[in-house]
Amino acid sequence: MKLFKNRGDIYIPKSNYKSSREALILHILLIIIVLFTIAFVILLSHKYSSVAEFFGKGEVTVSENNVVEENLPKIEGKTNFLIFETDDEKTTIHYALLIQADKSSKAYKVCALSPKMKIKDKSINDIYLDGGGASLQTKLTEYFGFEIDYFADFDNSSFVDFVSKLGSFILPVEKEINFSGGKDDDKYSLHIGDGEQNVDSRALSNLLRYYTEEKKNYALVNETALYALTSLFNEENYEDSEALFRLFVKSSVTNITVRNFENNKDSLYVFCKLNNEITVYSALCEYKSNVLTQNSVKDIKGYFNK
Repeated sequence: MKLFKNRGDIYIPKSNYKSSREALILHILLIIIVLFTIAFVILLSHKYSSVAEFFGKGEVTVSENNVVEENLPKIEGKTNFLIFETDDEKTTIHYALLIQADKSSKAYKVCALSPKMKIKDKSINDIYLDGGGASLQTKLTEYFGFEIDYFADFDNSSFVDFVSKLGSFILPVEKEINFSGGKDDDKYSLHIGDGEQNVDSRALSNLLRYYTEEKKNYALVNETALYALTSLFNEENYEDSEALFRLFVKSSVTNITVRNFENNKDSLYVFCKLNNEITVYSALCEYKSNVLTQNSVKDIKGYFNK
């Protein structure tokens, strides 16, 4: 039985009998559909906790731009590092950095220190010459009042060799730099254009040294270090992390052990996986006669204290 002769035309039955019979059939069909829907919903609610479970039995993944969201390991806490580079003879610190990996908030925090910074009338360079990296780690821990968990002491050649294995990264440079400096066997030169520049390990070492020694611009040291951290700690390098760690231990004097490395593999994975999504913070140092101002000490403690 056709209800419509043509699209848009209403069919009018010839008798009341036909009209009532058609209405009855429609009502019966409607009742069947409603009863079936109610039964289906009841069955679904008893057997499955959600629509997602019904269709995928708990294996439905949310994707954006066809990228499957991955469940990352749960990490928390904060780890503080002291990283510094010296000349190849280990007599002069070129630059020194406090770096924190904040695993709870997924953040890097960086603070560049002047090698001439004094603790009780003694520069951190002299503290290093008297007792090495472990002594400097201890003195800075006492001075700031928060634990510096690990230190890594690189000479220039070893730092350049190690970072070269990590690769290069893009750094925005405000002004072109052409500079030659240093003394005797510790000379260096830096030639880098303005704009976005591809920075390799040699340029990174020289930039950090130039901003520290010549410009005394610790904000630029921090910025450069943060670009390096968020670029070089990536998924590709994570795949080679065990070989890179062996090279790191061979290239530096450090208190980081194989056990420390293994215990922090999950943290390393998360930071490498989210490298471009990590939040970054920069603690800026201000000095008077090579002594940190009280406000600077307060700010650094606020950033790094556990």
